[in-house]
Amino acid sequence: MKAIVFDNAGTILKRVTALKDMSTNNIIFETNTIGIVNENDESLILVFQTPTKKLIQHDTTIINYLKTHKESFEIAYSRKPFSKEDVIKALENDTTLMSEIKDSAYGLVKEYDIEICSGSALIIDIKKRKINYSYTAGGFFFEGTKELFQKINEMPITIYIASGDNKHSLDNIASILNVASENVYDTCNLNCKKRIVQKLQEDYDEVIMVGNQTNDYLAIKQANIGILSTQQGEQLPEKLLNCADYLVDDIKKVLKIVEDEVKPY
Repeated sequence: MKAIVFDNAGTILKRVTALKDMSTNNIIFETNTIGIVNENDESLILVFQTPTKKLIQHDTTIINYLKTHKESFEIAYSRKPFSKEDVIKALENDTTLMSEIKDSAYGLVKEYDIEICSGSALIIDIKKRKINYSYTAGGFFFEGTKELFQKINEMPITIYIASGDNKHSLDNIASILNVASENVYDTCNLNCKKRIVQKLQEDYDEVIMVGNQTNDYLAIKQANIGILSTQQGEQLPEKLLNCADYLVDDIKKVLKIVEDEVKPY
């Protein structure tokens, strides 16, 4: 029995973002949000589970929303361990309104013809106790993604998705790609992805991990076969490039690796 785990944004989905710099109010496109957080050990990405259209309707401050909706957000990425309580404590005197998220949401839709809206998020500096950026992410499937999933679905290999994106967007993607909903792990951070691979290794003879960023690093190392996709075109650290068994610049090339290495038939 074999399993393959895919990250989403930057791996199966060409990721695009509209990021609002909270200090200047400028909207910035085509940013590497993981890269921004990697520059500062005290920062993190907080992902809202609520779809953006519903999120921006809340007439309150961000900190009040976080206090009253603790189940609706998760810490999707950080280099140090932080809890929800750490976030709430850091932002207790912050007066930023939820309406600030509208700027990035509208900017994304205006700039790109997206297939999937992955949702909205914040980049927070815990030490400085401030929100540095709000952003809305989305994207469109890389050419070849749908065909790849169709072909793998015809093999005796079980497909999983483990991503830092929210449940709403991942359920939509899983439906399009014919991945079982119970095989989708949302708002999954660096350690979460590794744990998923470890758990699957208890049930499967071989587990492949396909990712594209430092939040996939531990899972790629843990997997029996680790594949790093560079198709998103972002600058990646050397340790990530060196940890993978295979580097691919096109998602379609994953199929040949599966056929050659896993030999599922």
